[in-house]
Amino acid sequence: MTQLFLLKPDFKDTNLNDGIDYFCPECAMVEGILKYYPQIKEQLEIIYVDFQKPRQAVIDMLGTENQGCPVLIIEKKQDEKADTSYFQSSGDKKFVNNLGDISKYLAEAYKVGLMHS
Repeated sequence: MTQLFLLKPDFKDTNLNDGIDYFCPECAMVEGILKYYPQIKEQLEIIYVDFQKPRQAVIDMLGTENQGCPVLIIEKKQDEKADTSYFQSSGDKKFVNNLGDISKYLAEAYKVGLMHS
């Protein structure tokens, strides 16, 4: 199954130590895509992780160097629903970790609208 890791909203950035709640704009935009196209959400395993690193659930899949979010992960052996030439590789996984590539994959794989730039 395709996995999508998103940051939980309303996190504190302890590096800033300002007490303000934040959200990740890219994760919020991915949430927007899923709201527009609920049929995609049903076909993904969506996992919410804390802002603070280490993000162990992502590390377990992709290694310490690839724990950024949002990140969409597929198995290398998974039947391809779309072009994945722009994906990165880690072990037996392929992944993309930016809004543009995530939205491109979702549009191609699930036959929904493509983000207009």
